[in-house]
Amino acid sequence: MMSQNNESCKTLPAGRVSKVIQIHPSLNCNLRCKHCYSSSAPGIKKELAFDALANIIGQAAEVGYNVISMSGGEPFMYQSLEELVRFSKSAGYFNSVTTNGMLLKGSRAKNILKYVDLIAVSIDGKEEMHDHMRSQPGAFKKMREGVAILRDSINYGFIHTLLPDSWKILSWLAGFAVDEKASLLHLHPLEMSGRATQHLGGLLFDQTDLYKIYISHYYLNTYFENDIFIQLDLLHRNNIKNNPNFVFHESCKPQLCASGFSTIFKELIINEKGDILPIAHGCSPFFTIGNIYSGEKLQYMIGRFMHEKMGYIIDLFQATYDNIMLDKELEIVNWSEMVIQKSHTLFPKEQLLNTQPNQ
Repeated sequence: MMSQNNESCKTLPAGRVSKVIQIHPSLNCNLRCKHCYSSSAPGIKKELAFDALANIIGQAAEVGYNVISMSGGEPFMYQSLEELVRFSKSAGYFNSVTTNGMLLKGSRAKNILKYVDLIAVSIDGKEEMHDHMRSQPGAFKKMREGVAILRDSINYGFIHTLLPDSWKILSWLAGFAVDEKASLLHLHPLEMSGRATQHLGGLLFDQTDLYKIYISHYYLNTYFENDIFIQLDLLHRNNIKNNPNFVFHESCKPQLCASGFSTIFKELIINEKGDILPIAHGCSPFFTIGNIYSGEKLQYMIGRFMHEKMGYIIDLFQATYDNIMLDKELEIVNWSEMVIQKSHTLFPKEQLLNTQPNQ
């Protein structure tokens, strides 16, 4: 599906569209962040095998994917990270890693950074707020020490998890990122899953919150346009209404064939279990394409998925689209989150569908 993110996103050279494989190799992390969507934590040792990952991303390059985005858990705690980014770089991928920035000292991190094109460092606000959300005093200071290593050696940016009142600190965040010579500030709304449901379950975005964030982003993006790229994962409803192909609506349905898969699904997710999913992290497991340990060829998994479930994908996106169009109060939309929620409503994990989708 067309991503709601700006496709250039400071990744590939102009003219090349980012087709991303988002990899979550483990849930092992050095922190217990209150807003963590995956409940990552210290001591979770299970992780994805390098050989299985390399096999799949090698095949994915042939399908058209060209960006590897490593998340987690904390990617720098993944034992095979250096081996993986070295392999993906040799396969022609642009390598991106999202990190809390606290493990960038030492020779291992230095060797890994040689094969990474973009680092995204998580930031939650000023020092007190950052340490509170990270559940660790001193986390902000250690993050800045990591940033100092990146500043003169690699293209890097910051990523901030938006809370309903984050509009109050967006100006500070943008100024901080510019002062630290970052090239990107990525603003991503809180995902109500994992540990976030335990600590932040009462936090809900209303339209006023979203409007304040949306307007603040517009102002800051204009003010700092020559200094930094500021990406916001929110959309105005007109972005969707005026682009029906965004959701394959009405006459804009795709050709149901495997050859154009990476054009249709510009983001592919490999979760910590090795499941391969379209759409976004956290969508209903009903849409699982396959698993990296299955031994099946990726092309075969994709072909089966397109034949059996593409119709359901269309139904899912059209239902989300229709909900937005019918609710006149929805002006600013977190599209991905709405699709994820709808996927679990329409296609819960325990549901076994044997009927053919509507074509």
